[in-house]
Amino acid sequence: MRRFHFHSAGALCVVGHQTACAELTIPFVRNRSIRFSGLFAWLLWRGIYLAKLPGLERKIRVLMDWTIDLFFPRDIVQTISLK
Repeated sequence: MRRFHFHSAGALCVVGHQTACAELTIPFVRNRSIRFSGLFAWLLWRGIYLAKLPGLERKIRVLMDWTIDLFFPRDIVQTISLK
């Protein structure tokens, strides 16, 4: 048996509306990574998320939902407890 060692490809994190941060490791270079944030990191996160979804139908549904969210504000419904 050989020892197992996990090599991370990096990390992506959505911070807010059209903003994200990313740290991606450089292939074939040990302990080196690139860090960036902003719109490019957000688009990269969305692209990778979409690519990893199973099935074409689900990808189209999610892409349509994201497109609608770009043009219309969020529906925020607030419920009030009368107790």
